[in-house]
Amino acid sequence: MYIKNFLFSGKSCGLKKNGELDVGLMISKIPLRVSAVFTKNKIKAAPVIISKSHSKNVIKALIVNSGNANACNGKYGIDDANKTTLAVSKGLEATENNIFVCSTGVIGERLNVSLIESAIPELIKSANSEGMDDFAKSIMTTDTFPKIASKDVLLNNSKYKITGVAKGSGMIMPDMATMLAFIFTDIPLKKELADAMFKECVETSFNSITVDGDTSTNDTAAFFYPDAEQGFYKFFIKKSDANYGLVERALGDVCFELSKMIVKDGEGASKLLTITVLNAYTETDAKKAAFTVANSPLFKTMITGEDLNWGRIMMAIGRSKARIKPDNIDIYVNNRLIVENSASSKNLTKDMEKTILSPKEIDLKIDMKCGKAVQTVLTCNLTKEYIDINASYRS
Repeated sequence: MYIKNFLFSGKSCGLKKNGELDVGLMISKIPLRVSAVFTKNKIKAAPVIISKSHSKNVIKALIVNSGNANACNGKYGIDDANKTTLAVSKGLEATENNIFVCSTGVIGERLNVSLIESAIPELIKSANSEGMDDFAKSIMTTDTFPKIASKDVLLNNSKYKITGVAKGSGMIMPDMATMLAFIFTDIPLKKELADAMFKECVETSFNSITVDGDTSTNDTAAFFYPDAEQGFYKFFIKKSDANYGLVERALGDVCFELSKMIVKDGEGASKLLTITVLNAYTETDAKKAAFTVANSPLFKTMITGEDLNWGRIMMAIGRSKARIKPDNIDIYVNNRLIVENSASSKNLTKDMEKTILSPKEIDLKIDMKCGKAVQTVLTCNLTKEYIDINASYRS
């Protein structure tokens, strides 16, 4: 998937026991800037600490490994992350501070950085404009498919592209999760503008999904773009321009598509759930209610069993700490009213109860009827396979 001035590659260096691709590289032919959002977990992996510092600089390359998170390794983790950026910088005749680094995988095991170092010359040599598929595969852990999304944007009669890749399947929860997402564009942007734009897009995508309520040590979402401050571009976008809205919508669409893929690929998941809380007092109240329902194991297993025990939804709303009117709540499943004024709807039949949860994609609407705020969250169901995957993750 071609993006002007970007080169990609992916290789197996031996970090994964199964021999699958486990290290990926992005190289830019031109100076880039990056807007990035990192985990809010108080325990942060070494690559998060390094990349957060490097995100202030011009970026030349991105190096990512899977199979090992390089987290909870103390000073050795920082040393290994720095060795990785140093090896890439030497191969590209750049500086360490121009390299963005990420890791994902098992926490608490020392990263065998020599394996990555040995793979870097071939990663650099093989990087090409059509290498994104291998790059996307190289960052996967328990993912069952590579996640890539793209949008074309027409600006001033010229076509540009925004393309993103992501990984994530379990340990998914807002404020980032065991999730890596990288979005690339050939649209020149100023960093201050891109920072604000990306933050807005992240809130309605990666920070509005949950699989299991856990937040990891390595979560990173990063948006890479040509540095408009370099001075040789014919135009750059201002917030007052009509072009700003076009770019923001396209970026938001790419982020949302990637976040939707992550939820669909939730470990062991068989159903995609969209939960929308309507007419809440505030967005905060709406978000509290939506996420409490989305993270409820009882609700998620109810969906798996296709047993319309809607009391589990009401229970979750009631303990969500959102301000509500307890007797006013309506609930819809795929636009069918099942709860009216916090009691079973007269339209709910036994036949409907047996079939209403059978679709693979379920749209749940919760109308609080006490305000005007709206919040949508994506999640998935919880199955026995989730336990099987996570009970044997290291073996």
